[in-house]
Amino acid sequence: MKHWVAEKLICPDCLPEENPLKTQISREAKGDIIDGKLHCPACGRSYPVQDGIANLRPEKTSRVKSANNGYNAPVMLSAYMWSHFGDLLADARATDAYRIWSQSFVPASGDALDVGCAVGRLSFELSKTHDRVIGIDTSFAFIARARQIVREKNLDFELVVEGNLTERKHVAFDNGWHFENIDFIVADALALPFAGRDFSGVAAINVLEKVPDPLKHLEEVNRVLRPKDAMFLFSDPFSWDPAFSPPERWLGGSRNGGSPYSKRGIDTIRRMFAGEFGVFDPPFEIADQGDVSWKIRKTENLWEQITSQFLVGCRKSD
Repeated sequence: MKHWVAEKLICPDCLPEENPLKTQISREAKGDIIDGKLHCPACGRSYPVQDGIANLRPEKTSRVKSANNGYNAPVMLSAYMWSHFGDLLADARATDAYRIWSQSFVPASGDALDVGCAVGRLSFELSKTHDRVIGIDTSFAFIARARQIVREKNLDFELVVEGNLTERKHVAFDNGWHFENIDFIVADALALPFAGRDFSGVAAINVLEKVPDPLKHLEEVNRVLRPKDAMFLFSDPFSWDPAFSPPERWLGGSRNGGSPYSKRGIDTIRRMFAGEFGVFDPPFEIADQGDVSWKIRKTENLWEQITSQFLVGCRKSD
């Protein structure tokens, strides 16, 4: 974890109180905190930094599955590496999703936050338009690989072909990315470890449907985003699943006539951008919107095709 990231962190367990964390360093190298901990004087909780990765998940969600399960599984790492960088590997089957998402941002003063960054492609793109960028995800495997890319400035991974058969992929980057201004930490989208109004840009790609409390996720985005000269890129396929969140917390996809939300999720988000439900204050002006085709490649013969609906919201100066 880079020193400038440590200086921005607050205790996620103390929210809504925003208590800064104290950094205790055991080992560092080349501006990176390799081992140590982040301690909260207010509540007494400590968050570890191991092998350069800071784990800022709050206590109630700090338990994670085995490194070989879920989003930490090797097949999922392979799938997301291809999904994020397939176009740079000159794979004709790759989509241009990250070009479409990233072009929504214009050069802006201030830092950007990529919520649910996975292996970091959008974070790298945001380094071209913002002073510094922090990507967060709950997957240790994703964050470890994203930080490896920052260190090595190239892409080198095993692409799953079938079962345990893999194919080595490598590409050196020359994309104008500012690696020195990018870092990644493990954190929770429902308890962002940052002070309010700290970011001029926030992106949340395909996160809403994957968190247990979608409304809380959006409220956290509003909390850390500046009230002026700020932009929020939201994108989601709205494939609601009770395995991730209970139906009563969905922001769409319900036949319940008593629900205050629209039947379709994108319509609910559009209303929220305009100021309804008190989620985004101040509200956003919609600068762009549309659909993005995105793919996940799990094996050579197993693909997932996704349509993610996006909105770009802007808050301008008075």
